[in-house]
Amino acid sequence: MKFKVVLLGSILFASSLHPAFADSCSENITGGYDCRYDDGTTSTSRANIMGGQDTEYSDGRRSTSRANIMGGQDTEYSDGRRSTSRANIMGGQDTEYSDGRRATSRANIMGGQDTEYSDGRRSTSRANIMGGQDTSY
Repeated sequence: MKFKVVLLGSILFASSLHPAFADSCSENITGGYDCRYDDGTTSTSRANIMGGQDTEYSDGRRSTSRANIMGGQDTEYSDGRRSTSRANIMGGQDTEYSDGRRATSRANIMGGQDTEYSDGRRSTSRANIMGGQDTSY
């Protein structure tokens, strides 16, 4: 479940910077995920010693997350922004970004998350056979 939370954070971050409308992630051997977005960019993450993920994107962006005491992740992005997430009672995460945006997710019956963003967008993810998630916006 911890990796799914991190994966969701990565997806939330990626969707906040790129107008991607679909993406697909698969688990890799470093305890992270390899993701491909519909705009052609990719990302690779690996587990770190802080209970989070170090993620590198093909366009040069980077992020580092660490587990926090609220059952979520504190994430720092290479552009200087930050986000903090916490577990919620719906089996998902409430995420706040340093630029004022917010996102709330809940577990769905497809082994993924339904997410609502503060700008009115929505996304739905489902578990895939590669140990990751497929997400549509």
